[in-house]
Amino acid sequence: MPRNIVHVLDIGSHGIKVLTAERKSPDSGIHILGASLVPSQGVRRGMVNSPQLLLKRLKSAIEEVERFSGIPFKHAFLAFGTPAISFNKVRARIAIAQASGEVGHYDVERVLAQAKPSSKDLSNKEILDTYGLNYSVDSELAFRDPVGIRGENLEAEVLFITSMLKPLKEMISVVEEAGVIIDDVIPGPIAAARSLLTQRQKEAGALVLDIGSDTTDLAVFEENMPYSVAVFPYGGSHITNDIALGFQISLDKAEEIKMEMKLPDETAQAKKKFQHIVEARLEDTFELIDNHLKKIGRQGLLPGGVVLSGGASKLTGLEEFSKYALRLPVTLGTCEELASGHRLQDPVWSSALGAALIGLDQESLPESKKPSEWRQKISAWLRSLIP
Repeated sequence: MPRNIVHVLDIGSHGIKVLTAERKSPDSGIHILGASLVPSQGVRRGMVNSPQLLLKRLKSAIEEVERFSGIPFKHAFLAFGTPAISFNKVRARIAIAQASGEVGHYDVERVLAQAKPSSKDLSNKEILDTYGLNYSVDSELAFRDPVGIRGENLEAEVLFITSMLKPLKEMISVVEEAGVIIDDVIPGPIAAARSLLTQRQKEAGALVLDIGSDTTDLAVFEENMPYSVAVFPYGGSHITNDIALGFQISLDKAEEIKMEMKLPDETAQAKKKFQHIVEARLEDTFELIDNHLKKIGRQGLLPGGVVLSGGASKLTGLEEFSKYALRLPVTLGTCEELASGHRLQDPVWSSALGAALIGLDQESLPESKKPSEWRQKISAWLRSLIP
């Protein structure tokens, strides 16, 4: 019986995470065969700004994982989280095809296709994920699965997660140049949610905040489906920069102060200054998050609470600040499908682990149901990059 093994790339502004993972049985958790974390170069806010610098670091990380696992790293799932990611919801309606009026799988496919944004709307974007949030037949009730229900018309509310095409192409191009074929692109917020949210949280309504170096990924889940996603161009590095300016010290020293609270001097004035700098930057970021929740009608209304992840989530006092700013219960996330105490329980690995779990979920599907569109799309994109 073939092993259920996946490879993952999570290329952030601060670090490149590469891992090879396995699920030994349908009921078992995730088993890490090899993992590597190297400092990033050539990436800013999750987007490529120097392909050759990134390529060199990426190859180094891949080679390290191959040495650990003993398995060639030739294809992978890519976790992709940048401010280029957005979402929109669309409602669509079709007439049910069968003479009996019974909704079939073909009707569901048709209504999803009907909801798809026009080619004009997608001229600079690519759809990463499509979710049928709910369906109704003849405007009555809402169903997660309408197949088998009788009526005349099928309606659907559909969520599309998209990315600007240019940064996606650029990232894919570097990965392919490193000799890796991409199996699928996983939006960063969706990957973090797969790793950290429990089934109960996803059903009740919960928010994942993955706070990285240059970006903050956000995913809201409700009724076991994504409700919205967003990526903001602010992260832990902005706090580091403010500390460096405020105390007139190097960036390395500012990072140490941020994470370990070791101030240049322990006077009350220095402590007050540090607190003011950190709180001012966090207020800016959490105002954006709170405004997003207000816009989608979920401000203060997520019983499953907020789950924090990402390197900056280890900032002292962030849980309490988040509770105050968002008026919701807050916890630091852990991956329940990974052994407790495993070194990859570090919050910086949340998106990579989530992408691995999504990949393992897909690999366990029958061959006819595995997504294959990405291999075709990526080949077309790469051809378009060649002069």
